[in-house]
Amino acid sequence: MKPIKIVIAFIAFFSVMTSYGQKVLNMKDFNIEGIKDVTPIVVKALEKCKEEGISTLIFPKGTYHFYPTFAPEFFCEIVNNDNGLKRTAFPLIDFHDFVVDGNGSDFIFHGKMIPFIIEKSSNIKITNLSIDWEVPFTLEGLVVANDSEKNTFDIEVKTPYVVEFERLYLSLEREDSPYERKFGKRFAMWEHDNLEIAESILWDPKTMAPMYHTNQYDTHERGVKAEELKKGLIRLKAEMKKLPPIGSIFVSKGDYLQNRTSPAVRIVTSKNLTFKDVNVHHAGSMGLIAERSENITLDGFNVVLKKGSGRMITSTADATHFCNVKGNITIKNCTFENMLDDGTNIHGTYVRVNKIIDEYTLAVETYHPHQNGFLFGEEGDLVQILDQKNLQITSEPMILKKVKRINEKISYLTFDKPITGKVEIYDGIENISWQPTAVIENNVIRNNRARSMILKTRKKVVVRNNHLSSQMASFRITGDLGLWNESSPSNDLLIENNVIENCVYGGNGAQAIFLIDPQYVDKKNFEGKYSKNITIRNNIIKTFDSSILVAMSVDGLTFENNQIIQTDTFKPIFPDAENVQIINCNNVLIKGNTYRKIDGKQTTITIDQKSTNVKVVKGDAFSKKSSKK
Repeated sequence: MKPIKIVIAFIAFFSVMTSYGQKVLNMKDFNIEGIKDVTPIVVKALEKCKEEGISTLIFPKGTYHFYPTFAPEFFCEIVNNDNGLKRTAFPLIDFHDFVVDGNGSDFIFHGKMIPFIIEKSSNIKITNLSIDWEVPFTLEGLVVANDSEKNTFDIEVKTPYVVEFERLYLSLEREDSPYERKFGKRFAMWEHDNLEIAESILWDPKTMAPMYHTNQYDTHERGVKAEELKKGLIRLKAEMKKLPPIGSIFVSKGDYLQNRTSPAVRIVTSKNLTFKDVNVHHAGSMGLIAERSENITLDGFNVVLKKGSGRMITSTADATHFCNVKGNITIKNCTFENMLDDGTNIHGTYVRVNKIIDEYTLAVETYHPHQNGFLFGEEGDLVQILDQKNLQITSEPMILKKVKRINEKISYLTFDKPITGKVEIYDGIENISWQPTAVIENNVIRNNRARSMILKTRKKVVVRNNHLSSQMASFRITGDLGLWNESSPSNDLLIENNVIENCVYGGNGAQAIFLIDPQYVDKKNFEGKYSKNITIRNNIIKTFDSSILVAMSVDGLTFENNQIIQTDTFKPIFPDAENVQIINCNNVLIKGNTYRKIDGKQTTITIDQKSTNVKVVKGDAFSKKSSKK
């Protein structure tokens, strides 16, 4: 009987094993295979891990479904996302030295959940698993007809939808209940589970990417008229420059400020995190969002389509997003594809001055709704003031002595130095303590709306050996006090040995492949420099359009030894745009670049009167007489 008793005891204690001094909890003895909803079982197992100091939670390889019915919920204020009550299956809150190993499993989520919430934790590793949703956060419809006289087009829709009030709504998955079976999903719109189509875009099923020159197919944000011709066939009417071509895919993620509910991974106030061999096949916002955290490594963290899914879209926002992070960010060996926003965005967030309280205290506000509740700073952080017009620093670094939150938009900041004469209403405050270094290497970013990378940190960033192809600029370096209020300048950026192929095909203005453009209030009359020490070298740039580099307000810019190759993949959208524009820059070196053109035209470069010490070395592709000032 001894072996039987041992087995019973083994199961009763959740198979806690000791291996090399580490306690391991194996989920295989929970009999979770075949269970409809494993959420409450996983939550219970995590509680046991925390109580008993178990360091590793392992899943047997399989497919597991997670529903929100029994998931714990937390009120989350998530920067660049929609705030609110969020349910999760993995509440990793106050966990330390802990590993979740999926052993190659597929985790399928249902409804508005955040799979992983990691908060006030350290030394966490998530590995060997995939994240997906049964019902996507997008509506996708195949365009099967269009009528230019009536200004309508018809789509075949297989994703869940509702047509009411002459409007088309994408439908998210809702929990089943006797009430809803009897009375219908009458609260679905109120609870934002039915979202009117908005923020729509066309996708090309041949390239599996946004349509070439997709800007000409833009619809209104909302208010598109809809008629259900028969089940699964919808006729849409909207004012557009051009009707969608037959065979294209109409994609919508729904109303703005309601469509960023469910990132796959939420990280806040945590440090020393590793994500290894994790696939995010879909998410109702970002693949990963991290704020007020430090030292994050993504190694084989992929935001990729699941083979055979038939879907066009992975994450409905950025693949990865980092706000007010410090320490080091490492992104390597990753593939990010088919997102509805950027590959990665690394930035801080300015708060704006709402009121001067006294000589040491300011009332500051968040501006964009997605920054409401944002944790800007805490006692001991180093901050500085910048002016709203030119984004120039107007104070020495100051220590935050006190932070008092009034509500989700307003906080009082008290400094260790007087601020009299250094600040005006609507100036910005920047937290310079929370600035990361970053290494981004050996990644593929492709087939996404928006940029490959947005990089805004004062510390060293190295981007190398990546393959990039995005609908907008491949790299954008910017900052603003007008909408998103994202900081900071790039002060030590190296972009080298990357292959950049056919970006800027969306038609969203003459965006450059490398777009360095602080967003001034007055774009003609500005002073000072914003970024410095940017080097772009040894890249292979394959492009069909004209604009390659726009650099504004940089002190110390090197553009050297880049191979530029003109392609005929698409017809140029902005053929008359300058190849290179240097605006209000100082200490610029352009040398050793080659440009293999197939249209026979000369290269063009403009250097404005504000720029100084700009050197274009003889023999460079842009040193010809066509260059002008």
